[in-house]
Amino acid sequence: MPTKTLPRVALMVDTSTNYGTQIIEGVARFVREHRSWQLLVQPRGEQERSLMPKSWQVDGVIARVTHRALAQDLRQRRVPVVNVSMSTVPGFTFPQVTIDGRKIGLWSAEYLKELGLRNFGYCGVWNLPNYVDRCGPVFLEELRQGGFECHVIRPQRRGTSSAAALTVSQFKRWLRSLPKPIGIFAADVEDAHNLREACRDAGLNIPDEIALLCGEDDRLLSTISYPPLSCIDLATDRVGYKAAAVLGQLLAGRRPPVRPVHVPPLRVVPRHSTDMLAMEDRDVATAVRFIREHVSSPISVPDILEVTAMSRRALEQRFQRLLGRSPAEEIRRVRLDRAKELLIITDRNIPDVASTAGFSCVEVMNQTFRRELNLTPTEFRQRSRAGG
Repeated sequence: MPTKTLPRVALMVDTSTNYGTQIIEGVARFVREHRSWQLLVQPRGEQERSLMPKSWQVDGVIARVTHRALAQDLRQRRVPVVNVSMSTVPGFTFPQVTIDGRKIGLWSAEYLKELGLRNFGYCGVWNLPNYVDRCGPVFLEELRQGGFECHVIRPQRRGTSSAAALTVSQFKRWLRSLPKPIGIFAADVEDAHNLREACRDAGLNIPDEIALLCGEDDRLLSTISYPPLSCIDLATDRVGYKAAAVLGQLLAGRRPPVRPVHVPPLRVVPRHSTDMLAMEDRDVATAVRFIREHVSSPISVPDILEVTAMSRRALEQRFQRLLGRSPAEEIRRVRLDRAKELLIITDRNIPDVASTAGFSCVEVMNQTFRRELNLTPTEFRQRSRAGG
C-alpha cells in the first residue's frame, strides 16, 4: 500500500529575529513529538511583506499575520491558519496564539519596584500597524496603584536610514529630563538598545542612574550588548508549540478557539543593566543584597542582623516600610524565584533544586510552591515548559 502523504504546513514566520526562530523551533518540536507534518519555511526578514510562494500547496499555515495583503492571500487559500503575531488585521479572524502582553507589563513593574526605585519610565511602541500595546497599560496601572507616576515616550518607528539616529537623539533629550535614579521598561528590543546607546552618549550611567529592562530577550543583541540587558524571557518556542497544537485540532476538523490563546512569558532575566538597589536606606539595601548573594546558603534573619548591625525590630520596620514585606518573607521570595529559575532552565532533579535554592529540604520547597503558586515544583516545571 502506498505511504500516506503527511500534511504540508507552511511557516510564514521571520527567521531574522530571536522571536521568530523560537516560534519555528517550537513548531518543529511539536512535529518531532507527533511525526505529523512536512514543514515549509524560507528565510525572511521581520519587515518583509512577502506572500506565500504560489507554488506551495499546503494543508495549513502558521504565520505572523501583520498586513492585509498576507491576510487576504491566506484566506484565499481556504486552509486553516493560526496567527502567531501580536498584531491582528481588521476583518480577519484567524485563530491567534501569542505571548501574554499583560503578564509582561505586570512582571516588569513588579521587578523594577523590587529594586527600590521610586521613578519610572516606559518606552512603548508607537505606530506599528494593527498592533495593540497590551503590556504598557498594565505596566502603568501597576505603578499607579502603587502610588507612582511614570514618564512615557513613544519613539517613531524605523523607516528611513536616519531613523535610528533620530531615535537616539529623541532618547537623549528624554533621558536628560528624567529624575534619577529611574527604572525604564522598554517593550521593544531595538528601542532598548537605542536607549542604551543614548545613555552612553548622554553620559548617564547604567545601572547606577538608569536601570534598563527590555521586554524581549534577543540572544544575539544580548551577547554583544554592554552592559548586558536585563529582559523578559518570552521563550516563544512555547508559542510555536501551542500554535502547532491548535493547528492540529483545526486539521482534525475541530472548532477554533473563540478567544486568543495567550502564552505567559517565562521569567525575568536579571543582568547588569538592572544591577542596582536604589534604596535611600543603605542598611536595607545591604540586607537585600546579602540575601540575594547568599540565597543558596541556609541563611536566616539573625545572619542579616550581623551584616547590618541593626536590631531585629528596626530591621523588620524598615523592610516593611520600603519593601512591604519582612526579611523572612524576602528570603522566601528570593529562594522561590531561584527555584523557579532552576526548574525552568535546567533538568536538575527536585532535591538538587531545593538544595541549590537554599531550602532546608524538599518538603519545605513543596510547601512554598503550593502556598504561593498552588502547584508542586514538578507541575510548575511542566507548565512552564508547555507554555501553560
